[in-house]
Amino acid sequence: MYPTHPNEKGGILVLFAVCLTLFFMFLAMAVDYGLIFLAKSELQAAADSAALAGAAQLADEDYLVGTPNLANDLTAARDYSEEFAAYNTVIKENLVLERNEENIENGGIVIGFLDNPMDLQDTLETQNQTHYNTVQVTTRRTTAVNGPIQMLLGAFTGLQEVSVESRASATLDDRVIGFDAPEGETVGILPFTMYKHAWDCVYNPSYVQISELCPAQNGEDHYAYVGGEVIKNQGDRIPEVKLYPNKAGICEFPDAPGNFGTVDIGLNNNSTDDLCRQIRYGLNHADLRALDGMVMEQGLDGKFRKLLQGDTGVSNAVKEALEAIKGKPRVLPVYDNLSNPGNNCIYEIVGFVGVRVMDVKMTGALEDRHVVVQPCFVTDSRAIIHPDAPHSNFVFSLSLTR
Repeated sequence: MYPTHPNEKGGILVLFAVCLTLFFMFLAMAVDYGLIFLAKSELQAAADSAALAGAAQLADEDYLVGTPNLANDLTAARDYSEEFAAYNTVIKENLVLERNEENIENGGIVIGFLDNPMDLQDTLETQNQTHYNTVQVTTRRTTAVNGPIQMLLGAFTGLQEVSVESRASATLDDRVIGFDAPEGETVGILPFTMYKHAWDCVYNPSYVQISELCPAQNGEDHYAYVGGEVIKNQGDRIPEVKLYPNKAGICEFPDAPGNFGTVDIGLNNNSTDDLCRQIRYGLNHADLRALDGMVMEQGLDGKFRKLLQGDTGVSNAVKEALEAIKGKPRVLPVYDNLSNPGNNCIYEIVGFVGVRVMDVKMTGALEDRHVVVQPCFVTDSRAIIHPDAPHSNFVFSLSLTR
């Protein structure tokens, strides 16, 4: 048994007090740092959703009726970014964005153009742009915006409040060169094609028309897409084109297969069942792999192209499949050159556009049959972008890029 000394009494209390103080200091630091990380995470989630919502509005709806107008799309982008940011809370406080109508570089909502979204060093150009494809959102809890984060245990740490911010950029890019789909997914590409000049005659406001190459039946307005339904004999200012049969651009090869417009996407000589499946559900992974990917390649001339073989024909059996997708957005390849006659026909695909099937008639004389389509916007995250590709104005990839 060890002897005790009077001067040792109470020593354990001093040690306990010191340890308890250190414990509470470390607890305070852990709680407040956790609060900061939580705020940062919630700010980032809000920035991501607001940027995506804003960028999705950059597709110019007025382009569909031949009168491009960017101004209302930039306004809509800011509106949607604000709205989606407000759906979020940060440490139980509602979030407000700086609208930043001046579009200054460090504002809450900045709209601009990324030339190469894949290059993280590429700068966002914000002035004097003819195309806007990116919305950058900065969410803040600072003294100036939304108020700083109040520390729960600032009395222990001396840190009463902290300013936190996060940033995200989303890009809606229409420089599409192709598509890919992993196993188990499909891409809504129609096994048809259309002569690019015939399309541009109707839907490219800056295109110089050559009357003998512009099909007479294209450009009329007899259908409308309203409330999720196709309505006949009710125009909506968006003209239609005749997708099938369409002889424009293949006058050299009147015996081109597919009744002028269908292509093999997948294995050569697709069966009717294959065509119906692709029309209804899109191209699957095996279809795309059979083509070494549905992706245009850039030639030495800088032009992007993909060669597709013409299909041997379309029977009335595909009518039901086309009727099933009326009004639904689909991607349509367009071509500008055709080589070889008959079953050896090869289409040179040079781009992609978005369409809705509006009307189908697959019986009777060839001149009486038709698949009528109307342009629409198609957004697909599986779309592949290349900064050197031309703008499609109809098919987009939407993704977070910063």
